[in-house]
Amino acid sequence: MKIVFALLFFVYLIMSAKAVVIDSISYISETKSEGDFTISNSDGSAPLLVSSTDFPGVKRAFKDLQEDIFKVTGKQPELKIDTLPFSSTVIIAGTLGKSVLIDSLVTKGAVDTSGLTGKWEKFLTQTVKDPLPGIDTALVIIGSDKRGTIYGIYDLSEQMGVSPWYFWADVPIRTRDNIYVKPGIHTKGEPAVKYRGIFINDENPALSG
Repeated sequence: MKIVFALLFFVYLIMSAKAVVIDSISYISETKSEGDFTISNSDGSAPLLVSSTDFPGVKRAFKDLQEDIFKVTGKQPELKIDTLPFSSTVIIAGTLGKSVLIDSLVTKGAVDTSGLTGKWEKFLTQTVKDPLPGIDTALVIIGSDKRGTIYGIYDLSEQMGVSPWYFWADVPIRTRDNIYVKPGIHTKGEPAVKYRGIFINDENPALSG
């Protein structure tokens, strides 16, 4: 199973160069500015929240994000399923129409998903104020479909400094003491190639030599 998700991330890396890149500038900072969302600092890492109704692959990728935050900062965030954490901030990931959490945010008008509906493998990453009871601010990753959400999660990992090549080529992970997300809506749009993939024979000897 780990190989399958690593392969999915590898495909994302290869095709991202051909995708329609809307947000090509890093949205991660190590210095906090007004409006930034704190993923991790000296006080710890923001907890993660996902819905049990979402796809198993999304929940698996979110657990990878939990591990990646720990690898980068040394501070592992708490991962919650359906249960709100005792924190004023939270990172939420979910698929439109599949995640109860995401759909509740859409219903209350906290997020605008008009740019996601009907799209292929697209995601939006944005900060949302007062998303849930007791939560002041949330960093929300929303996918138009299952792979859109998964790519959004792994995009955040890559932005933090976890190279998609760390599994395939042992690329060292850059460590940081602080991780902040700049305000705004961050996306890479839809892929230019609808059905993305690699042909193992074409990649030889790169994958075997």
